[in-house]
Amino acid sequence: MIRRESDLLLACCDALIAAQTAAIAAESIGIGSCYIGDVMENIEIHREMFDLPRYVFPITMLCFGYFKESYLTQSPKPRFQQKFIHFQDKYQTITPDGFKEMYAHLENVEGRTYLKNAENFGQHNYLRKTGADFTKEMRRSVQVALKDWSK
Repeated sequence: MIRRESDLLLACCDALIAAQTAAIAAESIGIGSCYIGDVMENIEIHREMFDLPRYVFPITMLCFGYFKESYLTQSPKPRFQQKFIHFQDKYQTITPDGFKEMYAHLENVEGRTYLKNAENFGQHNYLRKTGADFTKEMRRSVQVALKDWSK
């Protein structure tokens, strides 16, 4: 059987659709969920831990449970305005001024410091994610999975 990269990407999409459907169904009956995306890291350990065959790639893990009472009463975290995350009929590129407006509610937090050369919260988050050890390990593990898949 010939395995192509497109088959892996399609399988990943299917798995994530199934996970999201399960999360929505659980929430409808009062059960919370939490995605564990770093299951892609350390692929060799997870293959052994879950007894995964060679061509199985753990794209996500989804945990379920009941909410703590304190969680149900706390205020929701601030979110980006809808105009920055919802586009109609076509993808919309956000301008530099748009990014400033988008992140304005996160910028002026007292005592906040930024990593390296970051000038704002968006750049700080990008550097925090792309420079982290887990990102390097995830990249390595994905390369192992892709190499195994294409053999």
